[in-house]
Amino acid sequence: LPGNKHQNKNLIKMQDWNSHINEITGDKTCEWAAIFDLSSGQVIASSPGVNFNTYEKEIQDETGESQKFQIDEIQNLTELVKNYQEIPGSEGTGATSVSSKAGIILNNQKYSFVSYVRENPTVATGSSIYLRRKRGGLCIVVTNKHLVIGSYNEDKVSTEDTKRQNSGDANLRVESVAKKLIEANE
Repeated sequence: LPGNKHQNKNLIKMQDWNSHINEITGDKTCEWAAIFDLSSGQVIASSPGVNFNTYEKEIQDETGESQKFQIDEIQNLTELVKNYQEIPGSEGTGATSVSSKAGIILNNQKYSFVSYVRENPTVATGSSIYLRRKRGGLCIVVTNKHLVIGSYNEDKVSTEDTKRQNSGDANLRVESVAKKLIEANE
C-alpha cells in the first residue's frame, strides 16, 4: 500500500545516502551538505569537496593576537551536539562547553552559535542547532541516528528564482530531510 508507514520507512532506509545530500543541495539552496552517523562518529555522505579534518590553524583572539590551535572538526561537531543534549535549559541561551578555544570550525570555516531549538524537552531527536559565519551559516538537525548538516553562503545564488542562498531556505531544506529520516527511524 502506498500509505503503509512500514513500507515508507523501508524505502527511505534503502535509499542511497547521497540522494539526501542531493535533496539538500540540488537546486543550490545550500552550498554543501553532510550526513554524520552518531554511533560511528563518521561522515557517511557529503557534498563533493567537503572534509572534516584535523589540522593546525592560526586564529586571532579578541586582542588581535594570533594563536595556533589544533582543530579536530569531527570532535568539534560531536562536542557541540553532545553538550546541547546534556545541558538542561540550554535552549536558545548559547550555553556550550565546546572545549576548543578556537571556536566551532567545520569544513575549514569558523562559525558562531546562534540558537538551539529542541522540539521535545526529553529527547534530542528533532533538535536543531543554528550557526552563523560571515555571509553564511549552518543548520544541524539531530535525527535518531544521524546529524543532517547544511551550509549556506549568502554570496551564492540558488537556482530557484535566482535568489541568494539564505538561512530560511537552507534550514527548511535540512529540516525536511531530517524529518524524513526521523520518520524512518534513522
